[in-house]
Amino acid sequence: MKTKKWMILLLTAVFALSALTGCSEETPTGSYSSFTAGTLDGGTFTQDDIKSKDLTIINYWGMFCGPCRSEMPDLAAYAKALPDNVQLITICIDALNDIDGTREFLNSCGYEGVTLVSGDEALASVVNQVQSFPTTVFVNSKGEVTGETIIGTQPDLAAAFTAAANKVLKAEGKAEISVAE
Repeated sequence: MKTKKWMILLLTAVFALSALTGCSEETPTGSYSSFTAGTLDGGTFTQDDIKSKDLTIINYWGMFCGPCRSEMPDLAAYAKALPDNVQLITICIDALNDIDGTREFLNSCGYEGVTLVSGDEALASVVNQVQSFPTTVFVNSKGEVTGETIIGTQPDLAAAFTAAANKVLKAEGKAEISVAE
């Protein structure tokens, strides 16, 4: 229970910081090579889940964020279209404020993937760097943030995410992907 309270305070601080700083071109850095996180469905997600894929796309969002909410149906469709070697997960920074409401919202958008809602200090150190929402980062199988960070919504989410993902995959010596629209 203590961890949940700590994460709520941490996520509230991140939200407050983003409200004070506005949009930023800061690129979150750091590593997802060692962490443990709780998921919206009550499970656990760790660095092993990152290592199992060539690429993990992580979208930071919040229920408070209109642009985040408006892009969620496109994000859900994109996640379903990805090949098996690439995964998209989300981190909802304020989900603990309303677990049921967050779950209902994601269900209404068709999002069936993993959503992280809490985490240990290792994850918090990366989450603290995100200053704008939505923000999407690309993480290789070593847990390293790499490639272009996408800040804000995109007119063509699938095209923007696929282009960024393919740059990372190519740099890693992996096959590029395509997604069905």
